[in-house]
Amino acid sequence: MRIRHVFIALFLLFGSFPAVNSSFAAVRASLTFGLPPFANPSVLQDNFSPLVKYLARAVGQPIEITFSPNYISHVMRLGSGMIDIGYMGPSPYVKTKDKFGGIELLAQFRQEEKGNNQMVIFTRSDSNIATLADLAGKTFAFGDYQSFGSHFLPRFLLNNHDIPLKKLAAYDYVGSHDNVLLSVLHRDFDAGGVRLDLFNKYRDRELKIIYGPVTIPPHALVCRSSLPEEVKKKLKEALFALDDPLIFRKINPTMTGFGPVQDRDFALARKVIDIIESK
Repeated sequence: MRIRHVFIALFLLFGSFPAVNSSFAAVRASLTFGLPPFANPSVLQDNFSPLVKYLARAVGQPIEITFSPNYISHVMRLGSGMIDIGYMGPSPYVKTKDKFGGIELLAQFRQEEKGNNQMVIFTRSDSNIATLADLAGKTFAFGDYQSFGSHFLPRFLLNNHDIPLKKLAAYDYVGSHDNVLLSVLHRDFDAGGVRLDLFNKYRDRELKIIYGPVTIPPHALVCRSSLPEEVKKKLKEALFALDDPLIFRKINPTMTGFGPVQDRDFALARKVIDIIESK
């Protein structure tokens, strides 16, 4: 629980800082594209570079990929205007929007049925764990505390099946979805929860799904509210017009394109986060 308390304290501390001056931010010669640490940075750089190059051509400005060391940093950097464009999962979006209000939605990532809009709870193939009820007295790996797919939703599902944290033998926050998968593979933990597309990267390993897939709110691209309106318009037009399977497959094999997105699409995330953080 100490990790959770540290993250919350950091959020409250840094969340009270004033936002970056919008008049200064609006005249930057180049733009930044921020990514949270849901996978290895070198992999993310490779995966998102074609999209970022495409967007740079569309807006006529250089765009640099930047990485946040953790989810809470990603939330604060976007909320304070330090990042121009950002990739966000459901809970970081809700936290940024509701705490800072300094971002706007650009587009959601559209996926095939088994894309990053689903999550699963899993264990090792040789485990005798077959249902969520079997996790009583077992160990569980969560990802980052601020991650919807590797913390909030798995914990919500455990609670709904009468497995609150106190019924686990132990649990911890290991950082990323990849770390959750590796921690279970290496027998550091009995089970964990991750996005289905990331679980599928380990399909040939000794893992099995015990619950799910469960649909989650979309992942989206956002921008700082103070970005010039002309740039916002160009970004949206470019994203909705993009029809390049090579760019999509670099990001995710199940990705099919970008589509419109609204704040109400994240209602489930708000509900789940409120329930978990009220406990």
